[in-house]
Amino acid sequence: MTSPTPAPRPIVTTPAVPAITPTPAPVSPPPENNNRTPEERYERITAPATASAIVPPSSPPAPPKKTKPAFVRLDKGEETTENRAVLKKTYDYFPPVTEYYKPDPAYNKVRWQGQSEGNRGPRDINSMLQQQFKGSSENPSRDYLRQMVVKALSYSPEMRMSSAEVLAMEYSVDQARGQRWPQVKLGVTSPLTTVGGNTSTNNNSHISDTSGSVSVSTPIIDWGRIGSQVDNAEETAKAARFDQDHTREQLAYSTISELMNLSRYQRSRMVAKAYVDRMQELVTMLSQITQADPGRDSELVQAKAKLMSAQASMDNIEHQVSTSRIKLVRLLGIEPVVPEDISWRDTVIPASTAIASLDRSPMMMSLQAKVRAAEHEAESIRASSLPQVNWVISKSTAKDVNGNESGWYTGVNVEWNAFSGGSERAAQMSARARANAAQQQYEVSYRDLEYQINNQIQIRDSSFLRADDYDRLSSETDRVRQMFYDQWYHLGKRTLLDVLTAENDHFNNQLSAINNRYDGYISNINVISSASMLLNWVGINGNSARE
Repeated sequence: MTSPTPAPRPIVTTPAVPAITPTPAPVSPPPENNNRTPEERYERITAPATASAIVPPSSPPAPPKKTKPAFVRLDKGEETTENRAVLKKTYDYFPPVTEYYKPDPAYNKVRWQGQSEGNRGPRDINSMLQQQFKGSSENPSRDYLRQMVVKALSYSPEMRMSSAEVLAMEYSVDQARGQRWPQVKLGVTSPLTTVGGNTSTNNNSHISDTSGSVSVSTPIIDWGRIGSQVDNAEETAKAARFDQDHTREQLAYSTISELMNLSRYQRSRMVAKAYVDRMQELVTMLSQITQADPGRDSELVQAKAKLMSAQASMDNIEHQVSTSRIKLVRLLGIEPVVPEDISWRDTVIPASTAIASLDRSPMMMSLQAKVRAAEHEAESIRASSLPQVNWVISKSTAKDVNGNESGWYTGVNVEWNAFSGGSERAAQMSARARANAAQQQYEVSYRDLEYQINNQIQIRDSSFLRADDYDRLSSETDRVRQMFYDQWYHLGKRTLLDVLTAENDHFNNQLSAINNRYDGYISNINVISSASMLLNWVGINGNSARE
């Protein structure tokens, strides 16, 4: 009796999952084409505009769009595939990285733009030219700044040090490339002498028996080890060049900002000198009055106290001038001279322009190169753990016991470090971890630069607004001090203390206007430097800056 045939199972159709690529089975990767440059293996993708991502509340929600990562790797024989940031692979035991970096729109909502209870809308920065930001300008201050920055770049020992580091990394590239060529080794062996036992050394006892040897080893199969080492050296050299560009930008910022500080202190010194002269004038006048009317000696004491306070402020400003000159001598190597009639009024850089250039920042590009260098190092370590096949040619002139010289030998040599106690695996994962850490540092630096730019823009705009307020206030306090003096000297309706207080208020308001104005200038330069556009802003390109 035959058993009944079981009924066939129903075929269940599963719905297709769109836009999801199944994970490929783990197979041994084919050898990569090591002749390709790193730029061919990595392709930069431009970030989309963030303004298009804002949808008005009244419009229907748009279907979600698949965002592209910041980097895409081009593999041999495959189409362009998306990966997480610049890392080739993502491992569960490493912290995840952000796939795509874009500006945070929340900064535009929290920055103060001059709104107050008396003002319904934002105020304009009237003190700066409201025209489109340009990298070049006819402003005379640009020519002066260009000359000073060129002097700083040519004098700076930091630039010479970074140039030496770049040169060392470029030689490392040549060192890695040299491994592809046949490695030739030469040797010489003197006659051997035995001590004890059988002292017979046929054909190897006279000085004429000195032998030489030559060995030639050429790598045939290395599984991409040398190519990965070359790529690692190239990316490390790129990182060194980007670090040099970042050092150049920082040096330009330090020079320009300190020149602006020196100009600030020089203008403050002019105001302080006028204040000291005014106090000295009042003291001299009261000294003559007290000789005729000793009862007003208390007013003379008050005036002398204000004179000493003004002189102390003058001494403090002189100290700031001297400190700024010392810093500039360190940067320029010469005593700086800032023209007193120079104007720092120029165009301001918009926040959108500065943030859009973050991806081109030398510091960010250096971190990207370090990530790729760590990835190539991991690939080199992995390839070195596989069998290494070399073609070997050797020849020795040493004679055997019969006095015959050996011939040429050639063959294939296979070397394989079959077991290393897990050290090679640990070294590979260490390189992967460094790549992940560099990628995390990339995100940290991006967020820090974004914050720094928005913070400096806030300082710049608010400083210019406060400078305008203090300018108007200074004009009013100038009228007040004149009126108080006339009412005290001619009418006797004001006390000397009122006059001294009005003079002091006018002096402080003038200093506040100068300090806020220059805070805005320096913050604007800081924003341009954070966006790595300062050298272009003063009219120095990369080639002339390196000379």
